[in-house]
Amino acid sequence: MTEQYKYIYTNFSIFGSLPTYKVFTSSESNNIVKLVFVDGTFIYKNKNELSFIGSDLDMRNPTWSQEDKYLIEVEKRMLKSYKNRHPGFQTKKNE
Repeated sequence: MTEQYKYIYTNFSIFGSLPTYKVFTSSESNNIVKLVFVDGTFIYKNKNELSFIGSDLDMRNPTWSQEDKYLIEVEKRMLKSYKNRHPGFQTKKNE
């Protein structure tokens, strides 16, 4: 059985924070969210670990492929830079 996720919002990176990601809630667990990065990789987080503050909420497109190409290019560079600076930051790839 495949997991189902519902798009909530896009959280833009603020200096020093996680790179920009799209947040999805799990239909199977109210406590788990999936953070999807611009390169298609993701991590799971406990919903309680995230702050759902109004300033973070940005109702953009639910998939990266629907975003502006320039935004995608910029975010890919930022994500690569973040991963280089934080070697312990490991994401999973969709299989």
